[in-house]
Amino acid sequence: MKRFLLLLLPLLLFACQPTPVEPDDDPVVNPEPEPEPQPQPQPAEVKPVPLSFVEAGKYDINMTYEAESGEYRLVTTGTDPYIFTSGLPVSLEETHRILSFEYQCSSGINDLQVFYGRSITEQRSRHFGAIPASQSWTEFACSIAADRVTHNWGFSGENLRLDFGSKKNVTIMIRNLQVREMNEAELQAYQEEQNKALGKEAEAARIGVYLTKSYPCSITSFVVGTNTITVKAHTDGKGAYFFADIAPWESITEMTKFSLTGGGEGSTEMSATIDRFVSRDGLPAYDRLLSRYAVIKVEGDKQTLCSHARYADEIPSGFSQPVVPKSKKGIGDFSNVKMKISDLDDLGLGSVTVNIVLNSIVNTVKTGNYTIEHKYGGLMYYMDKGNVSTLDKVLAECYKRDIVVSAIILNRHTDTASSATSLMKHPENDGGNYSMPNLTAAKAVNVYAAVLDFLAGRYSTSTYGRIHHWIMHNEVDAAKEWTNMGDQPEWRYMDTYVKSMRICHNIVHQYFSNASVLISLTHSWARAENQYACRSLLEDLCKFSAAEGDFMWGVAHHPYPQSLMKPEFWRDDTSATYSADSPYCTFRNLEVISNWMLDKAHYYKGTQKRILFLSENGTNSPSYSNDDLARQAAGAAWAWKKVNKLEGIDAMQWHNWRDNRAEGGLRIGLRRFSDDAEDPSGKKPSWYVWQAAGGSNESTVFDQYLSVIGVSSWNGIFGTVQ
Repeated sequence: MKRFLLLLLPLLLFACQPTPVEPDDDPVVNPEPEPEPQPQPQPAEVKPVPLSFVEAGKYDINMTYEAESGEYRLVTTGTDPYIFTSGLPVSLEETHRILSFEYQCSSGINDLQVFYGRSITEQRSRHFGAIPASQSWTEFACSIAADRVTHNWGFSGENLRLDFGSKKNVTIMIRNLQVREMNEAELQAYQEEQNKALGKEAEAARIGVYLTKSYPCSITSFVVGTNTITVKAHTDGKGAYFFADIAPWESITEMTKFSLTGGGEGSTEMSATIDRFVSRDGLPAYDRLLSRYAVIKVEGDKQTLCSHARYADEIPSGFSQPVVPKSKKGIGDFSNVKMKISDLDDLGLGSVTVNIVLNSIVNTVKTGNYTIEHKYGGLMYYMDKGNVSTLDKVLAECYKRDIVVSAIILNRHTDTASSATSLMKHPENDGGNYSMPNLTAAKAVNVYAAVLDFLAGRYSTSTYGRIHHWIMHNEVDAAKEWTNMGDQPEWRYMDTYVKSMRICHNIVHQYFSNASVLISLTHSWARAENQYACRSLLEDLCKFSAAEGDFMWGVAHHPYPQSLMKPEFWRDDTSATYSADSPYCTFRNLEVISNWMLDKAHYYKGTQKRILFLSENGTNSPSYSNDDLARQAAGAAWAWKKVNKLEGIDAMQWHNWRDNRAEGGLRIGLRRFSDDAEDPSGKKPSWYVWQAAGGSNESTVFDQYLSVIGVSSWNGIFGTVQ
């Protein structure tokens, strides 16, 4: 049968050929005219959707409205001014991508933050940056295309909340508030951004491949000396291999040409001892302590990466005392000695966190208070003597009391007096409270390294106090809000973040070999509430450590309740379960992250549990009623009982010491607002819980809150992770 079909195939193919058309003997003299083209239907015009401001819910802002001109006059009366819009009169079309308004404002607004209705959380918002001063009517426009998709926002009845910066006594006139289509220029910019996004995804994929790839060669040792570094490698001996010095501003997966040194052909073991400080990329004395080294195969003009890049294994250090807090009990944001000094003793604290905004410390020019000279990388920088003096006092008080200090390293990108700000702002930053440091250029890396070197050197002895650990930036899973680098695929974001951690780690370890650098994370766990899932970022860190050499990193977790406003997490946190795949990790199920830290697969070099600090967390008292204060205190008691028992947790710093008006109505402090009419800065019941924690009267103070939670004993609050 098969042979018959093969014989028949040519006939079938011939039969399927088109029939040739024979020429007509009588050509047509007057052919039919071509039909005229019909007009194509034009797309219907998509009109802007107007919005208006409403009185209900506004805060720290006064509003008047002139109906005839359609103009709003907004005057900020406090430091957290915001106002809501009316609901959308109709659902938006897909092409409604721009929020715009015309305005006049003589002083400008330092930041516009937009919240996308339904639920008002930081995760459902975006910072669009400053509104420049303008005496004439000027349009302010911001693209909400991505946010509409992310937050599924834009249906009839949904509204916005607009936060107008953080300054009071600012007047802004607004008219023509609307959501509209993009104009031609905006559409072109949007398309360019889409193309960039595709490029970022491709780069992220290459980073993922690089981290898991098996290479024929490996760096076996990278030792830093006083003036030299020594690098060793193993190769397969099948070619000419050299060492590559890869600086932080270089992207290893995107490089085809490398800065080569040492090496040769035929040997399976390579070694090179080279100068530690070199002139490079405009830096007179670049410190190779910050570099990674990899093995490169050279074949003519072609250079091929043949190993993972490796950071320094051994760094000379001047101090190596172990760091163990005398108590797991701490407090967050200790920054003003006059405010809090008595509580250091009265609460019996073992640890604190201290915020350090880099721009408030470093400048590239000598101006104002920026007068303390510090030379790094062959360039001179200037530190602010006022802020440094305050930090000296804060850390000295902690040192006297043997209190462990974790510095939270923040990089503000707007409204600063330092010329270093523009250098340190990441070029892809598009808003947020703080920026990822700029690690894309040599001079930007150098100023970042310089201020870390100044801080690490100054606060490594008893003279000015000591910083023991370094929390790198804030809540990096909520990247757009707190460590902004623009929209990024996860691997590309983490590649930059790990570089930031490594720069700090290597600089600090010159002065103190037991310091850890900590990744800062929100209460999301296996599910991304923000840009990324926390557990995924931790697994990413493990992969970077496995590929490029392990280093002393730990975790600064923020196990707030699912809703920061609701104190009864034991009842309300329904997505904080005792599953290893729990969407959230809050006070309710701290066993989840404790277990993760106790898994030896996650240990430092497989032998040492990494540090886990709960560095920012508290429960809210929605009001100062007795019931609300009792719920907050019960939450504090629950938190302490778990922290004190769970071996994976090393300390908890309650945030914050006192209620703060700038925290959107939250009352998560141990003390009342400083301007509270009834009892300014007064101690709340939670203060007494925190004081009693770990003391002889713990049971007396704590047990009164068992009934608030609804359990007969504290054993009833623990669970087993499945």
